[in-house]
Amino acid sequence: EHAVVLSLDTATGAVRWKGKRGASRVGHVTPILVDEGAQVVSAGGDRVQGFDTQTGERIWSIYSQGEGVTPSPVVGEGLIFTSSGFEAPTVRAIRMGGEGDITETHIAWEQKKGVPVLASPLYVHPHLYTITRDNILHCIDAATGDVVWNERLNGGHWASPVLADGRIYILSEEGVTRVLRPGPQYDEITRNNLEETCFASMAVSQGKFYIRSSEHLYCIGKQ
Repeated sequence: EHAVVLSLDTATGAVRWKGKRGASRVGHVTPILVDEGAQVVSAGGDRVQGFDTQTGERIWSIYSQGEGVTPSPVVGEGLIFTSSGFEAPTVRAIRMGGEGDITETHIAWEQKKGVPVLASPLYVHPHLYTITRDNILHCIDAATGDVVWNERLNGGHWASPVLADGRIYILSEEGVTRVLRPGPQYDEITRNNLEETCFASMAVSQGKFYIRSSEHLYCIGKQ
């Protein structure tokens, strides 16, 4: 009942506004901006909600049963793609533009296969890529929710897949990065092994990869 979404002034730390989530269970999800920054989308517990970034007003909300939600939402095809937690794990695509409780009106599709639990999904037109708890990579048609293909991965996967220079990079717990071409079939280019434990998602900036292992911070790029 007392869960909130806060907006803070970066210069002073002062609270700009405090938005109320309402009845909500524990949330671990990083919020994202949508609609050219006009809304911040917060997921967690049994709800996915959109807030006005200027006022903190809650614009819309959907019921999405499943506690322990970790993956962050992503946006594509005019949809917001979310994952619910362990009670009723489901990938949901939410149409933007709704107001109030839009559970019955703005869910474009649902899919119970390929539900990510730890790693966040990745959208690369026209597909959504997800990694399940049992380490199976799924490619899903983002417009319909249909599974296009899946591929079992070696090792554990905590880090979220990333897109860089037209290729998908998937980092495993064992420190192996798979490099894939996006598309309607599994197309692996190569694998690179750091031989160290990696849990954190890699960052990409100015043509370089930044990877934190259990022992080092790596910067990988051209000489």
